[in-house]
Amino acid sequence: MGETLAQHGTHSSNGGTNDSGEKAIEANIEERNSHSTLDAAPVKKQGGFKRHCARFWWAHLITFCVIFLIIALCLIYVALPKIAQDDVNRSHLELLELKFLEPTADGFNIQQTARLHNPSKFTPTLDGFYAASYFVDNKTGIEPEPLTHFMMPKVHAKHPSSVASVAPQRAEISNMDQAKLYTTAVVQQEYVSTALLGRTPLHLGGLPSNVIKYNTTLTYKGLNGLKGFAVEDLKLNLTAAPGTPNLKGFATFPNPSVITIGLGDVTLILSTALAGVIGSAIIRDMTIVPGPNRFAIDNTVNNTLVLQSTKNDLITLQIIGNSSVHNGQHLEYYEAALASTHLELPINVTALIAAALHPPA
Repeated sequence: MGETLAQHGTHSSNGGTNDSGEKAIEANIEERNSHSTLDAAPVKKQGGFKRHCARFWWAHLITFCVIFLIIALCLIYVALPKIAQDDVNRSHLELLELKFLEPTADGFNIQQTARLHNPSKFTPTLDGFYAASYFVDNKTGIEPEPLTHFMMPKVHAKHPSSVASVAPQRAEISNMDQAKLYTTAVVQQEYVSTALLGRTPLHLGGLPSNVIKYNTTLTYKGLNGLKGFAVEDLKLNLTAAPGTPNLKGFATFPNPSVITIGLGDVTLILSTALAGVIGSAIIRDMTIVPGPNRFAIDNTVNNTLVLQSTKNDLITLQIIGNSSVHNGQHLEYYEAALASTHLELPINVTALIAAALHPPA
């Protein structure tokens, strides 16, 4: 019986031990299964994304192409035109040469050369276009009406600058009042400004062209009131017939601008404070050029009135422009500028008479 109990106890003890071991093994298996499940989850998800991309690649490609196309179109048709317009607005012209020749009552031949300053790294090409030229008043800004129109050339805007020339062409006066304001400013002012307005296509490489607004103001030197005006080598002819030139010489003055102006035959009125109008003067085929100017001038004066105006051997001639005529046509726009120009010229009458009576051998 003792053995039987002992054996029974032994069996009971072994059975308890086996149950504990089995529970530990099961717990270990469950823990491993749990880790395996956690580790397998992302693998399963990654595999699903790859399968999705492989299955719907065409949809992703279309989406990418649409987004790329939208961005490209926005750059080409929205951003680039704005950039082009901003760059044009930042550019400016420096006048190198301006000529007004062959004048008529309603127009003239115009020729212009300017340097285009382009601060942008882009070097576009602007097509030629019909530009309106406006006088810019220092107080009121751009005048409401253009004074003339002319054709601007096609130009490739290099960085940082390039030269563009307006070929000689006929320009009709669009508004006579504006033309008078402009010519008066050119003669009277130290600086004068004009604005060029127009529209033209702009090309940059193989990109689509864009129509830009061209609006630029040029400021350049004027004739500054003909400062420095003088008369040289005056000679009095005491035996000249009445009504014919009896006082000849050379009118001189500097032109600090880059402007050339053909005025035709210019007539000036001569007067003094004491006697009023004492005669007139004429400069034939007067063409003002940049730099020093020297013109033969024929004066017809009333000798009696000259003597009445003499004080301490001197008279002070007051000179005002009267007319400008080319090929028989009066040039009103130049006559307005000449009438606004008042010059004074001191003359030693005693020395003139002495030289006339005793000419050098």
